[in-house]
Amino acid sequence: MNALLLALALTGSTPHPAPSLSPSQVVSIVLNALQHNDDPQPDAGIATTFEFASPANRVETGPLQRFALMIKNPAYRVMLGFRSATRGPVELDGNHARQRVVIVGRDGAQVTYIFLLSKQSEGPYANCWMTDGVIRQKEAEPAPGTTAT
Repeated sequence: MNALLLALALTGSTPHPAPSLSPSQVVSIVLNALQHNDDPQPDAGIATTFEFASPANRVETGPLQRFALMIKNPAYRVMLGFRSATRGPVELDGNHARQRVVIVGRDGAQVTYIFLLSKQSEGPYANCWMTDGVIRQKEAEPAPGTTAT
């Protein structure tokens, strides 16, 4: 657990977007929240994830109740209570960032997601990195004549 997550755990604070958080830290907060979704209360992790959704993302996916249903649908629910996550490097391009994350779900299923973030330029979240979207990558198709295991 990195120092930021440890500090949040010790204080019991719910994390919020802040200019001091890097894209990597935002992804860490979101992943930790989803892994421990029902701590300290049901869907607390989904609420934290929505807190880090950019204003544009919130317009498309909100309000929170609708966002929660989206997270619980088959494309994303593997993220709730997952076993482990392996993260690729953060790719920065100006005020945009992306990071590949491979999640191993509770059932052992492995799913790859791309986190897309942007640094907000105005409003209450000016200079904060926030999530614009999370794209589930399609699983590789087995080669002809082979079967998936």
